[in-house]
Amino acid sequence: MEKSKPRFNYAFLILIGTCFLYAGGLGGILDAAGVFFVPVCKDLGFARGDIAMYLSVYLLSSVFVMPFVGNVLSKYNIRVVMSTAFILTAAAVALMGTYTQAWQWWASGVVFGVAGSFIFLIPGPILIANWFVKRKGLFLGIAAASSGVGAAVLTPIYTLLIEALGWRSAYFAMAIILCVLVLPWTLFVFRFKPSDMGLKPYGFDPEKDLNAQGEYKERGVPYKKGVRSFSFICIFFFTGFIAYFAGFNLHLPGFANSIGYDALFGASLVSAASIGSIFDKLIFGFLNDKIGIRRTTYIELSLITIGFLGFIFCEGQVALVCAAILFGTQTSLYSVNEPLIVQSIFGLKDYPRLISMARVGTGVIGCLGPITVGYLYDYTGSYIPSFFVGIGICVIAGTLMTLGFRAGKKLTWEE
Repeated sequence: MEKSKPRFNYAFLILIGTCFLYAGGLGGILDAAGVFFVPVCKDLGFARGDIAMYLSVYLLSSVFVMPFVGNVLSKYNIRVVMSTAFILTAAAVALMGTYTQAWQWWASGVVFGVAGSFIFLIPGPILIANWFVKRKGLFLGIAAASSGVGAAVLTPIYTLLIEALGWRSAYFAMAIILCVLVLPWTLFVFRFKPSDMGLKPYGFDPEKDLNAQGEYKERGVPYKKGVRSFSFICIFFFTGFIAYFAGFNLHLPGFANSIGYDALFGASLVSAASIGSIFDKLIFGFLNDKIGIRRTTYIELSLITIGFLGFIFCEGQVALVCAAILFGTQTSLYSVNEPLIVQSIFGLKDYPRLISMARVGTGVIGCLGPITVGYLYDYTGSYIPSFFVGIGICVIAGTLMTLGFRAGKKLTWEE
């Protein structure tokens, strides 16, 4: 009798779709957006802080939506919710090609905050947590690394489109490219949980992962208890401070321009940071499963600090590219580390709601990143002061995470 071939696990189709979600969402819309800053500001006479404001508006707008994202994704058809959200977000990108006033970019920022909350930061970790029992760190790292792939590939493409078509037409082309990358997955592939298809998560063990009623166990801290804890407060602010780093990523093209390099080298710094992000997410996603999330986070914060020091003290192209690669580690903090930290402290019981609420910190504090980096440059004529601020944030983030884990030891998990 022939042995039946093992069936393809649908969880890996979810993983592939999540990779495209990160590449076309976080990577294609947010991480690569900085290449438009210089040509738009030169054409329309804006200060860089003025246009960067739309990313602060995005983060601030998300504050009012993120607490509900987990609930909405779990209660309604995830394909309808995410596809609608992405179409609205892509439309906001395309409309930037028609704008003439800074406030219009801010209006697109509001759309990014409201609709993008169902795309950028929360769905990926929830899908990975729901569909995988084993190797969550590695698989989340693989998915999140795709944002770096997206930014590394799309940044030079956007730059070439801007040079060939002008920045206005490039925005329209950008929106079309993003829809092709993401919508097939949100429309046809995604499901919230394996049980929606009568399946079990990858790595499911009937002896360990079933409760007394024969149902899949999702142990953890109840939402009301978790959200009121000191541990959650620490992780809330940790999430906000690590989101601040995105403000630097968006200004790398402007930083290169400020020290005498052209737009193509500025785009290469973004690509270098994206490449660093890719390898970091893959390597540390694996290490998270091996040595623990706390140790890997300390290592990553140290690498980011070295990257900032490179920006401050180095002038040569090779040294700056190396610094950008190290700085690229920052993107994995909120796309990989923070979701795993929340899961490690609070478990899976109310994970969608807790991570949604924790990421409100992204808007409360992270919204200051793009605007303060931009205005510090406008005021001082240099990006160096903001890099010193970044080093201080690394120290603060490490302290908050330490306190959060210590307080989390006192929390009791329930089924």
